[in-house]
Amino acid sequence: MAKTTLPTDLHITYQLQYRKCGKPTCGTCKRGPGHGPYWYAYWREGNKLRSGYIGKAQPVGASAAAVARAEARVATRRAPRYS
Repeated sequence: MAKTTLPTDLHITYQLQYRKCGKPTCGTCKRGPGHGPYWYAYWREGNKLRSGYIGKAQPVGASAAAVARAEARVATRRAPRYS
């Protein structure tokens, strides 16, 4: 996945997320929450919510409080169950 160029003039929210690759034989997805966690950015352009992939590294310019909130959210969230 390609990294996204983020807007510099808009409010950005950062989240850590796990992703499922969709491969039926992937042990990482079968035994856990998926691959990651990866950083994603979210912002609004008019009425549209936009998102962008940042990667494994902590986003440059993100406040310590925003990083702590994202890490706490991903630590307490349970992986969804798929049948």
